[in-house]
Amino acid sequence: MKFTSSQYKLLEEVKNRKTISRKKIAELLELTPAAVTKTLEHLLEEKIILEITQGRSTGGRKPMELCLNTEWVGDILGISITPRKIIVSKGNILGEIYFSYEEKFEFGEDFLNYLKEVIKKEYNKDREKIKTISIVVTGLINSEKGEIIFSTHHKFKKIKLKEKLEREFPEVKILIENDVRAMALSEKYFGKCEDTKNYVLVNVSEGIGGAIVVNNQLISGQGFIAGEIGHVIMDRNSLRKCSCGKRGCLEALASNSAIITRLESMIHLNNYSCLKETLKKNEKIVIEDVIKAVEKRDFLTTKVTSEAMVIIAHSIDMIISMLNPEKIVLMGELFQDRFLMNVMNLELQKFTLDEQKYELVISENLSKIHLYNPISVAKYNLFK
Repeated sequence: MKFTSSQYKLLEEVKNRKTISRKKIAELLELTPAAVTKTLEHLLEEKIILEITQGRSTGGRKPMELCLNTEWVGDILGISITPRKIIVSKGNILGEIYFSYEEKFEFGEDFLNYLKEVIKKEYNKDREKIKTISIVVTGLINSEKGEIIFSTHHKFKKIKLKEKLEREFPEVKILIENDVRAMALSEKYFGKCEDTKNYVLVNVSEGIGGAIVVNNQLISGQGFIAGEIGHVIMDRNSLRKCSCGKRGCLEALASNSAIITRLESMIHLNNYSCLKETLKKNEKIVIEDVIKAVEKRDFLTTKVTSEAMVIIAHSIDMIISMLNPEKIVLMGELFQDRFLMNVMNLELQKFTLDEQKYELVISENLSKIHLYNPISVAKYNLFK
């Protein structure tokens, strides 16, 4: 369906929130109430937008709010491909999740056929309602063409995923996006950036990535690698090798994987840590073990993680100086620990300026981020 310029602008504002009032739309679009009513008329008649009762009455009629009709938009089948597992979900544009489950898979030559089978199984259950298949992948992603350029974690290279899936599922819209860019969108629609136009998200997990939003638009860059802060070299004398092949990258020094690798190595060299028994029992350490050891103030763990947080603080200083965003959103387990955040904030205070006026916020979406990501990508591209 084609929309007028006014309708498109109004739909974008309604899309960006779960609900919104006519008054708020008039303010945002600098329109009169009469102009808003006229623009809404056809959208309400076609039930693209619904009017719902929201909140309590203050004496008169209950206030009416506008929202997108989830049935008109259709359901979203989401696939999040993380370094170690696949998360399958189905939900709607408002962020309501109908179901989700995880599957571990050994990524290799059979992956594409496996992915098609997973999608086919879920799509065939509810093909009347599913109108979008949204896939979020770690790595360099050409979101315009739906192509995986390169994924260091899975060794994917030059896979025209959208093209291949469109042959199998021609009735639905196929979207492919990078995981950290999707996280930035999730903060816009379901997090702390609803009313923020310019912000940067930094994700610290097995790797480290960043995403940039300027004037509510994702910045992908010429080669779709804008925001890849994890592959900025922080120590040119370091011997620690990154997944990208370089040495001394932020990811190689301060990611969850880098911290765990360093701790395991130092424990094997007989450095004392309360994690020694965990490593002996499980033959590995996970980031949750690391956070618990920090809470116990284990000396070795606290030292290694604090050094990582100092390096992350230096990378955030680069972001502040280069982009001067309104907000920097931090995603990851390390940022959930108050002690480690204090270490990072103290380091930042040494060299940031009051005039830079940035706001540092910790995402509250960590536990649901892989469920929100596919929905957020579908929402962002809905009227494009």
